[in-house]
Amino acid sequence: MAVCIDTRDGPGRERLLGVYRFAVERGWRLYLLRGEDRAVLARLRRLPLDGAIVYDKPASIHRVLRARGIPCVEAGARNLPLDEVAVFVDDDALAAIAVGHLSELGLAGLAYCGLGRRWPSARRAESFGKHATARGYPVSVFEESVPEGEADLEGLIRWLRRLPKPAGVLAYDDKMAERVLAGCAWGGIAVPGEVAVLGIGNDELMCQVAHPALSSVALPTAEIGRRAAELLDRVLRGGGRRNRREAMAPREVIGRASTDRFPTSDPVVSAAIAFIVERDSGPMGTDQVAAALGVSRRTLERRFGSVMSQTVHDFMTGRRMRRAAELLRLHPDSLAEIAGRCGYAALSAFIRAFRGAMGCHPREYRERYR
Repeated sequence: MAVCIDTRDGPGRERLLGVYRFAVERGWRLYLLRGEDRAVLARLRRLPLDGAIVYDKPASIHRVLRARGIPCVEAGARNLPLDEVAVFVDDDALAAIAVGHLSELGLAGLAYCGLGRRWPSARRAESFGKHATARGYPVSVFEESVPEGEADLEGLIRWLRRLPKPAGVLAYDDKMAERVLAGCAWGGIAVPGEVAVLGIGNDELMCQVAHPALSSVALPTAEIGRRAAELLDRVLRGGGRRNRREAMAPREVIGRASTDRFPTSDPVVSAAIAFIVERDSGPMGTDQVAAALGVSRRTLERRFGSVMSQTVHDFMTGRRMRRAAELLRLHPDSLAEIAGRCGYAALSAFIRAFRGAMGCHPREYRERYR
């Protein structure tokens, strides 16, 4: 089986992982072809192949496979007119979850930064605009061909400066989101104060080392790779239905500093948020926050609820659960250790809170990202 996937970033590597796991079960032999130049096309014309899985490659690769009569499954949506079978991200569901996250940040407008002349990017822009407009937000779109590195950012910076502030920007993927962060840095635009930035793909390492750390929509990329392999196997066994399209919903928004925005002019609420953010990994309750601020619990709850539309306890729990989710994704620590690092003395209380916030047991969440 030819696997035409670029492995330089997280989405490609995770798709390859999904394909590989299925290939091990079936005893497939894989040929990894990462490039897209003439040498790769020449190899595709010569290799003894039964099938192929392609992700984010030019139409020339699809045409070579079609000319040879080799069944091909696309693990993305770049060349749908050329694909008889494809598995890709549900961009409408992705746009809905992105707009839902950004709409909680008290923003004046929303924007999309995408790749010019790329159909998947145009489709995401269209879906994002639809959901943003339905919530009453003005929407701006910026598309460009992206050179390597951070050079030639002037056009992007001018666009970012023109956005109504504060603004929320959804980028086509995490690489584009990093570019938006660079544009904000060079343009003197505060993130997330003036512009909140949200990526797509949740390339965990790159999101964590970005400055500020990048919030991103997590996608089921490994599952997409495995499903593409399953469909190819079905086609090869004579039971697959051609002209099949499967859209897979995104997982969740992984919130980090680039959208960690709590707009308020109430000094008590601002002080409470700052106090909680500095200490959200340790044991803490509403009474402790109120005492630190020198106000009564009743006053704190009333003013906090009026501004944030949630209780102090719910706000603290949300931040603890975000920390817990990060630890579950990245670290092998036991559940008891993670509970303690998130301010819970009792494991049962931690599991109960996690179920309520995330809808599943911590072990199930960890397995999802393993």
